[in-house]
Amino acid sequence: MSTSAISTTTPIYDLLVQERGDAPAEARTAAQQTQGEARQALDWSSVRIAAAQREERAFSAFGRSGDDGGRVRALPM
Repeated sequence: MSTSAISTTTPIYDLLVQERGDAPAEARTAAQQTQGEARQALDWSSVRIAAAQREERAFSAFGRSGDDGGRVRALPM
């Protein structure tokens, strides 16, 4: 059998798609949507950014600051 004799059409599959819908395409779309939702649900970057911003704005009675390596600064007299 030569390659020219092999049909590239799939009449049975095409008929099933007409009758029942394209299940593989629907499953692919559902999987892509689920992956996007999971990626968004597991994205913690905004939480880390907010925590870093809170830490930068935080006041400490002991003079500690996030930008000085945690060293204690002398209070003005």
